[in-house]
Amino acid sequence: MQTLEKSDQYPAPAGSAPTLAERIDAIEQFLQQLVLLLEVEPELNRESIAAWLDIVGRSERAHGLQSRRQKVAMDSLRAVVLSPAVDVLRPAT
Repeated sequence: MQTLEKSDQYPAPAGSAPTLAERIDAIEQFLQQLVLLLEVEPELNRESIAAWLDIVGRSERAHGLQSRRQKVAMDSLRAVVLSPAVDVLRPAT
């Protein structure tokens, strides 16, 4: 499930990689958003988490709460955290 629109996808400006502080902030935001999602969503999977983060990110940008550099840091974190390489097998129910 991909919910990002083309206008929401933009590369980082050249030479302006997110700072360590911005990367840590992205991790904290990601965890806060994940905890909120865990509280309200009984059926979690990679797609529902990605969709939720898309919604939250768009809302933050619309309200001026997320800069371009913060978006780049969050996108980088999401690529790592939501990659199939970290899949965990769930027990059969």
